[in-house]
Amino acid sequence: MNQVEHKPIPLIVLAGSDKAPASLPQDGVQLHPLKGSKGHEVKIHGRPIIELLLEQIRGCRCFDPVFVAAPAAIYGEECQGCRIIDTDKTFGTNVVTAVQRAADVCPDRPLAITTCDILPTTEELERVMEDYFRHAPLDFWFPLVSAPREARKLGASFWKPQYSLTPHGEPAARKILPGHLVVVDPAALRLPLIRHSFDLAYRSRNRSILYRLWLILSHLFLGLIVQDIMNLSRGRPPTITLDVIFQGVALSLHLRKGIITPEESAARLRKIFVRRGHRRRHPDRRGRLPLVDEFSLAKDIDTQEEAREIAGRA
Repeated sequence: MNQVEHKPIPLIVLAGSDKAPASLPQDGVQLHPLKGSKGHEVKIHGRPIIELLLEQIRGCRCFDPVFVAAPAAIYGEECQGCRIIDTDKTFGTNVVTAVQRAADVCPDRPLAITTCDILPTTEELERVMEDYFRHAPLDFWFPLVSAPREARKLGASFWKPQYSLTPHGEPAARKILPGHLVVVDPAALRLPLIRHSFDLAYRSRNRSILYRLWLILSHLFLGLIVQDIMNLSRGRPPTITLDVIFQGVALSLHLRKGIITPEESAARLRKIFVRRGHRRRHPDRRGRLPLVDEFSLAKDIDTQEEAREIAGRA
Protein backbone atom coordinates (compact mmCIF):
# COMPACT_ATOMS: atom_id res chain seq x y z
CA MET A 1 0.00 0.00 0.00
CA ASN A 2 1.28 3.46 -0.90
CA GLN A 3 1.33 5.51 2.30
CA VAL A 4 1.88 8.78 0.41
CA GLU A 5 -1.11 8.25 -1.87
CA HIS A 6 -3.50 6.95 0.78
CA LYS A 7 -3.89 8.98 3.95
CA PRO A 8 -4.81 6.85 7.01
CA ILE A 9 -8.41 7.21 8.15
CA PRO A 10 -9.83 7.40 11.69
CA LEU A 11 -11.03 4.11 13.19
CA ILE A 12 -13.60 3.46 15.91
CA VAL A 13 -13.44 0.21 17.90
CA LEU A 14 -16.84 -0.57 19.42
CA ALA A 15 -16.34 -2.02 22.90
CA GLY A 16 -19.60 -1.46 24.73
CA SER A 17 -20.99 -4.16 27.00
CA ASP A 18 -23.63 -6.69 25.97
CA LYS A 19 -26.41 -6.48 28.53
CA ALA A 20 -27.76 -9.92 27.57
CA PRO A 21 -26.23 -12.93 25.81
CA ALA A 22 -26.83 -13.31 22.10
CA SER A 23 -29.68 -15.58 21.07
CA LEU A 24 -28.35 -18.59 19.19
CA PRO A 25 -30.02 -20.62 16.43
CA GLN A 26 -31.11 -24.19 17.15
CA ASP A 27 -27.84 -25.69 15.93
CA GLY A 28 -26.04 -23.65 18.60
CA VAL A 29 -28.08 -24.82 21.59
CA GLN A 30 -25.13 -26.61 23.21
CA LEU A 31 -23.03 -23.46 23.16
CA HIS A 32 -22.63 -20.95 25.97
CA PRO A 33 -23.24 -17.34 24.88
CA LEU A 34 -21.22 -14.50 26.38
CA LYS A 35 -22.43 -11.21 27.80
CA GLY A 36 -20.78 -8.27 29.49
CA SER A 37 -17.77 -6.26 28.31
CA LYS A 38 -16.15 -8.79 25.97
CA GLY A 39 -13.24 -6.58 24.96
CA HIS A 40 -12.19 -6.29 28.59
CA GLU A 41 -13.32 -9.66 29.97
CA VAL A 42 -12.32 -12.09 27.19
CA LYS A 43 -8.64 -12.76 27.82
CA ILE A 44 -6.01 -14.46 25.68
CA HIS A 45 -2.92 -15.57 27.59
CA GLY A 46 -4.03 -13.30 30.41
CA ARG A 47 -4.51 -10.20 28.25
CA PRO A 48 -7.86 -8.61 27.28
CA ILE A 49 -8.63 -9.24 23.62
CA ILE A 50 -9.03 -5.52 22.95
CA GLU A 51 -5.37 -4.96 23.85
CA LEU A 52 -4.28 -7.55 21.30
CA LEU A 53 -6.62 -6.11 18.66
CA LEU A 54 -5.35 -2.57 19.22
CA GLU A 55 -1.76 -3.78 18.82
CA GLN A 56 -2.64 -5.15 15.38
CA ILE A 57 -4.53 -1.98 14.45
CA ARG A 58 -1.78 0.37 15.59
CA GLY A 59 0.73 -1.61 13.53
CA CYS A 60 -1.45 -1.06 10.45
CA ARG A 61 -0.73 1.84 8.10
CA CYS A 62 -4.42 2.33 7.30
CA PHE A 63 -5.81 3.85 10.50
CA ASP A 64 -5.09 7.00 12.51
CA PRO A 65 -6.31 8.16 14.95
CA VAL A 66 -7.96 5.24 16.75
CA PHE A 67 -10.92 5.71 19.11
CA VAL A 68 -12.46 3.16 21.48
CA ALA A 69 -16.22 3.57 22.01
CA ALA A 70 -16.68 2.05 25.44
CA PRO A 71 -17.69 2.83 29.03
CA ALA A 72 -15.15 5.10 30.67
CA ALA A 73 -16.03 3.44 33.98
CA ILE A 74 -14.21 0.35 32.70
CA TYR A 75 -11.51 1.78 30.44
CA GLY A 76 -10.79 5.24 31.82
CA GLU A 77 -9.89 8.05 29.41
CA GLU A 78 -7.52 5.98 27.24
CA CYS A 79 -6.95 2.38 26.21
CA GLN A 80 -3.53 1.46 24.82
CA GLY A 81 -3.03 5.13 23.94
CA CYS A 82 -6.40 5.37 22.14
CA ARG A 83 -8.95 7.98 23.18
CA ILE A 84 -12.11 6.65 24.82
CA ILE A 85 -15.50 7.81 23.53
CA ASP A 86 -17.60 7.25 26.65
CA THR A 87 -20.76 5.37 25.67
CA ASP A 88 -22.41 2.22 26.94
CA LYS A 89 -26.00 2.20 25.75
CA THR A 90 -27.67 0.21 22.99
CA PHE A 91 -25.66 -0.94 20.01
CA GLY A 92 -27.21 1.57 17.60
CA THR A 93 -26.78 4.43 20.05
CA ASN A 94 -23.15 3.47 20.63
CA VAL A 95 -22.49 3.44 16.87
CA VAL A 96 -24.11 6.81 16.21
CA THR A 97 -22.59 8.47 19.29
CA ALA A 98 -19.13 7.24 18.31
CA VAL A 99 -19.53 8.38 14.69
CA GLN A 100 -20.72 11.85 15.72
CA ARG A 101 -17.92 12.40 18.25
CA ALA A 102 -15.18 11.04 15.99
CA ALA A 103 -16.50 13.21 13.14
CA ASP A 104 -16.26 16.26 15.43
CA VAL A 105 -12.58 15.48 16.06
CA CYS A 106 -11.86 14.49 12.43
CA PRO A 107 -14.30 16.53 10.29
CA ASP A 108 -14.81 15.88 6.59
CA ARG A 109 -13.08 12.51 6.73
CA PRO A 110 -14.32 8.96 6.23
CA LEU A 111 -14.53 6.84 9.39
CA ALA A 112 -13.79 3.14 9.80
CA ILE A 113 -15.66 1.11 12.43
CA THR A 114 -14.90 -2.34 13.81
CA THR A 115 -15.74 -4.37 16.92
CA CYS A 116 -13.59 -5.38 19.87
CA ASP A 117 -14.25 -9.12 19.60
CA ILE A 118 -12.38 -10.03 16.41
CA LEU A 119 -8.65 -10.56 16.03
CA PRO A 120 -7.38 -10.01 12.47
CA THR A 121 -3.66 -9.54 11.94
CA THR A 122 -2.08 -6.29 10.78
CA GLU A 123 -1.37 -7.92 7.42
CA GLU A 124 -5.00 -9.01 7.01
CA LEU A 125 -6.25 -5.52 7.80
CA GLU A 126 -3.88 -3.92 5.31
CA ARG A 127 -4.73 -6.46 2.64
CA VAL A 128 -8.49 -5.97 2.89
CA MET A 129 -8.21 -2.18 3.15
CA GLU A 130 -6.41 -2.07 -0.20
CA ASP A 131 -9.82 -2.59 -1.80
CA TYR A 132 -11.26 0.44 -0.01
CA PHE A 133 -8.42 2.76 -1.01
CA ARG A 134 -8.62 1.58 -4.63
CA HIS A 135 -12.31 2.56 -4.87
CA ALA A 136 -12.56 5.58 -2.52
CA PRO A 137 -14.34 7.93 -2.17
CA LEU A 138 -17.37 5.83 -1.24
CA ASP A 139 -20.51 6.47 0.80
CA PHE A 140 -19.87 3.17 2.57
CA TRP A 141 -17.63 0.13 2.21
CA PHE A 142 -18.50 -3.15 3.91
CA PRO A 143 -16.50 -6.30 3.05
CA LEU A 144 -18.31 -9.64 3.04
CA VAL A 145 -16.32 -12.76 3.84
CA SER A 146 -16.52 -15.85 1.65
CA ALA A 147 -17.45 -18.75 3.92
CA PRO A 148 -15.01 -21.69 3.88
CA ARG A 149 -16.20 -24.56 1.68
CA GLU A 150 -15.20 -27.08 4.35
CA ALA A 151 -17.43 -26.84 7.43
CA ARG A 152 -14.58 -27.90 9.73
CA LYS A 153 -12.77 -24.65 8.95
CA LEU A 154 -15.58 -22.75 10.66
CA GLY A 155 -14.50 -24.33 13.94
CA ALA A 156 -16.48 -23.09 16.94
CA SER A 157 -18.22 -20.59 14.64
CA PHE A 158 -20.01 -23.39 12.75
CA TRP A 159 -23.41 -22.09 13.91
CA LYS A 160 -23.14 -18.54 12.58
CA PRO A 161 -25.82 -17.72 9.96
CA GLN A 162 -24.59 -17.62 6.38
CA TYR A 163 -26.13 -15.69 3.51
CA SER A 164 -26.03 -16.22 -0.25
CA LEU A 165 -24.83 -13.79 -2.90
CA THR A 166 -24.23 -14.41 -6.59
CA PRO A 167 -21.18 -12.43 -7.74
CA HIS A 168 -21.52 -10.90 -11.19
CA GLY A 169 -20.43 -13.37 -13.86
CA GLU A 170 -20.43 -16.41 -11.57
CA PRO A 171 -22.89 -19.26 -12.28
CA ALA A 172 -23.83 -20.04 -8.68
CA ALA A 173 -24.40 -18.30 -5.37
CA ARG A 174 -21.65 -18.07 -2.80
CA LYS A 175 -22.11 -18.47 0.93
CA ILE A 176 -20.92 -15.39 2.78
CA LEU A 177 -20.53 -14.12 6.32
CA PRO A 178 -20.70 -10.43 7.28
CA GLY A 179 -17.33 -8.90 8.13
CA HIS A 180 -16.90 -6.73 11.20
CA LEU A 181 -15.25 -3.76 9.52
CA VAL A 182 -16.93 -0.90 7.70
CA VAL A 183 -15.90 2.48 6.34
CA VAL A 184 -18.51 5.25 6.03
CA ASP A 185 -18.84 8.87 5.04
CA PRO A 186 -20.63 10.28 8.12
CA ALA A 187 -22.06 13.24 6.18
CA ALA A 188 -23.89 10.87 3.83
CA LEU A 189 -25.79 8.83 6.39
CA ARG A 190 -29.30 8.84 7.83
CA LEU A 191 -27.98 8.54 11.38
CA PRO A 192 -31.36 8.40 13.22
CA LEU A 193 -32.44 5.53 10.96
CA ILE A 194 -29.12 3.78 11.54
CA ARG A 195 -29.51 4.10 15.31
CA HIS A 196 -32.97 2.51 15.38
CA SER A 197 -32.42 -0.15 12.72
CA PHE A 198 -29.04 -1.20 14.14
CA ASP A 199 -30.59 -1.63 17.57
CA LEU A 200 -33.23 -3.94 16.10
CA ALA A 201 -30.74 -5.77 13.89
CA TYR A 202 -28.43 -6.37 16.85
CA ARG A 203 -31.28 -7.67 18.99
CA SER A 204 -32.19 -10.16 16.26
CA ARG A 205 -28.66 -11.12 15.19
CA ASN A 206 -28.23 -14.82 14.45
CA ARG A 207 -31.93 -15.09 13.51
CA SER A 208 -33.39 -15.75 10.05
CA ILE A 209 -33.52 -13.01 7.40
CA LEU A 210 -37.33 -12.94 7.32
CA TYR A 211 -37.63 -12.70 11.10
CA ARG A 212 -35.19 -9.80 11.17
CA LEU A 213 -37.02 -8.07 8.30
CA TRP A 214 -40.37 -8.36 10.10
CA LEU A 215 -38.93 -7.14 13.41
CA ILE A 216 -37.18 -4.12 11.91
CA LEU A 217 -39.99 -2.96 9.63
CA SER A 218 -42.73 -3.50 12.21
CA HIS A 219 -40.86 -1.31 14.69
CA LEU A 220 -39.77 1.35 12.21
CA PHE A 221 -42.96 1.78 10.16
CA LEU A 222 -44.75 4.38 12.31
CA GLY A 223 -41.57 6.40 12.78
CA LEU A 224 -40.97 6.44 9.02
CA ILE A 225 -44.48 7.73 8.36
CA VAL A 226 -44.03 10.47 10.96
CA GLN A 227 -40.71 11.47 9.39
CA ASP A 228 -42.30 11.70 5.94
CA ILE A 229 -45.13 13.87 7.32
CA MET A 230 -42.50 16.17 8.82
CA ASN A 231 -40.67 16.24 5.48
CA LEU A 232 -43.90 17.23 3.72
CA SER A 233 -44.43 20.08 6.18
CA ARG A 234 -40.95 21.35 5.29
CA GLY A 235 -41.60 21.13 1.55
CA ARG A 236 -39.46 18.01 1.11
CA PRO A 237 -40.61 14.90 -0.78
CA PRO A 238 -41.96 12.12 1.49
CA THR A 239 -39.66 9.40 0.22
CA ILE A 240 -38.03 7.81 3.25
CA THR A 241 -40.82 5.28 3.91
CA LEU A 242 -40.72 4.03 0.32
CA ASP A 243 -36.92 3.94 0.32
CA VAL A 244 -36.68 1.87 3.49
CA ILE A 245 -39.61 -0.51 3.07
CA PHE A 246 -39.36 -1.26 -0.66
CA GLN A 247 -35.58 -1.54 -0.73
CA GLY A 248 -35.44 -3.44 2.57
CA VAL A 249 -38.01 -6.04 1.50
CA ALA A 250 -36.40 -6.52 -1.92
CA LEU A 251 -32.92 -6.83 -0.41
CA SER A 252 -34.02 -9.36 2.22
CA LEU A 253 -36.02 -11.57 -0.14
CA HIS A 254 -33.32 -11.61 -2.82
CA LEU A 255 -30.64 -12.29 -0.21
CA ARG A 256 -32.67 -15.16 1.20
CA LYS A 257 -32.94 -16.71 -2.27
CA GLY A 258 -29.31 -16.02 -3.14
CA ILE A 259 -30.27 -14.22 -6.35
CA ILE A 260 -28.67 -10.87 -5.59
CA THR A 261 -25.24 -9.55 -6.53
CA PRO A 262 -22.97 -7.52 -4.23
CA GLU A 263 -23.52 -4.54 -6.55
CA GLU A 264 -27.32 -4.71 -6.28
CA SER A 265 -27.08 -5.18 -2.51
CA ALA A 266 -24.88 -2.10 -2.20
CA ALA A 267 -27.24 -0.04 -4.39
CA ARG A 268 -30.26 -0.98 -2.26
CA LEU A 269 -28.42 -0.32 1.01
CA ARG A 270 -27.39 3.08 -0.34
CA LYS A 271 -31.03 4.00 -0.98
CA ILE A 272 -31.93 2.94 2.57
CA PHE A 273 -29.12 4.48 4.62
CA VAL A 274 -27.72 7.34 2.52
CA ARG A 275 -29.63 10.60 2.53
CA ARG A 276 -31.48 11.41 -0.70
CA GLY A 277 -29.99 14.91 -0.83
CA HIS A 278 -26.48 13.46 -0.66
CA ARG A 279 -27.30 11.01 -3.45
CA ARG A 280 -28.53 13.88 -5.64
CA ARG A 281 -25.40 15.93 -4.98
CA HIS A 282 -23.07 12.97 -5.56
CA PRO A 283 -24.67 10.82 -8.28
CA ASP A 284 -21.35 9.13 -9.08
CA ARG A 285 -20.69 7.98 -5.51
CA ARG A 286 -21.45 4.39 -4.56
CA GLY A 287 -21.48 1.91 -1.74
CA ARG A 288 -19.31 -1.17 -2.09
CA LEU A 289 -19.58 -4.72 -0.71
CA PRO A 290 -16.41 -6.53 -1.81
CA LEU A 291 -16.03 -10.27 -1.28
CA VAL A 292 -12.87 -11.06 0.68
CA ASP A 293 -11.21 -14.18 2.11
CA GLU A 294 -10.00 -12.76 5.44
CA PHE A 295 -12.09 -15.09 7.63
CA SER A 296 -10.85 -13.43 10.84
CA LEU A 297 -13.09 -10.42 10.06
CA ALA A 298 -16.17 -12.65 10.41
CA LYS A 299 -15.09 -14.56 13.54
CA ASP A 300 -16.55 -12.38 16.25
CA ILE A 301 -16.68 -13.98 19.67
CA ASP A 302 -20.25 -14.66 20.81
CA THR A 303 -19.70 -17.84 22.84
CA GLN A 304 -17.34 -19.29 25.43
CA GLU A 305 -16.38 -21.95 22.88
CA GLU A 306 -15.28 -19.32 20.34
CA ALA A 307 -13.29 -17.52 23.03
CA ARG A 308 -11.43 -20.71 23.93
CA GLU A 309 -10.77 -21.48 20.29
CA ILE A 310 -9.26 -18.11 19.48
CA ALA A 311 -7.18 -18.24 22.68
CA GLY A 312 -5.81 -21.60 21.59
CA ARG A 313 -4.77 -20.22 18.18
CA ALA A 314 -3.23 -16.97 19.39
